[in-house]
Amino acid sequence: MRELKTSSECFLFRKSCVGSVGLIPTMGALHAGHLSLIKKSLALCDITIVTIFVNPKQFSEKEDLDAYPITLKKDLDLLRAIDVSCVFAPKKSEMYPLDCSFDIVENKLSLLLEGISRPEFFCGVITIVSKLFNLFQPTHTFFGEKDAQQLIIIKKLIKDMNYNIKCVGLPTVRDKRGLALSSRNQRLSEQQKDVASNIYAALLLSKECINSNERNVKIVSDIFYNHLNKYKELKLDYFSISNLETLDDVCPVITDSVLISVAVYLGPVRLIDNIVCSI
Repeated sequence: MRELKTSSECFLFRKSCVGSVGLIPTMGALHAGHLSLIKKSLALCDITIVTIFVNPKQFSEKEDLDAYPITLKKDLDLLRAIDVSCVFAPKKSEMYPLDCSFDIVENKLSLLLEGISRPEFFCGVITIVSKLFNLFQPTHTFFGEKDAQQLIIIKKLIKDMNYNIKCVGLPTVRDKRGLALSSRNQRLSEQQKDVASNIYAALLLSKECINSNERNVKIVSDIFYNHLNKYKELKLDYFSISNLETLDDVCPVITDSVLISVAVYLGPVRLIDNIVCSI
């Protein structure tokens, strides 16, 4: 497994690649959700590249950048064991030199849902992903459906900016309780994880309500709130029933398939999840 740290090393490595190239951007602290993306790339592509970079542009001053788990040695050992072709783990100064003055901005989808609570987030995501696309020119890239809005925006980035890349989205990986796997889960106790599993339980109740032919958004939403409110430790940031393509809120009646998404605080840890309900 090649371990790269600089842009020049990335360009040289890419020149040596033959065949299809899969790229999996991560912020490290790898878990089974990341592994599902990596294994899909290993199955589909001749070359698989994993990047590990805790991107400061995705965090506001009030967010948990300093608390984000860093497990680089463990991550590298894991990736060596599954025969990943290459890992790029740069320093901040490599990706954002002091004179760096460019950001990539999306002007519609990124203003909704997560973008309301975290206005810096998607600019940071799009900027770093664009840099990684330019460095490695992948034929494929892999993202999880847990970050549904991010996946939709990355696909739009590829389309609008004319990248010749196929974006593959893979289902959310959950633990036995139903809790969506996330690097931030490392900051939760087992008892907190039990409580956090009720986020998905509430989403499932909303989906079951729609599947039972309920179309009134308020009624479906109340089903979610009534379950989540049983757990005082869970503080709701937002809950949305939105159009799968535009991400605009659906109201007052559901007439087509929707994305039901949520962000919840459990102590200082912010957790997101979503579920798609097809009609």
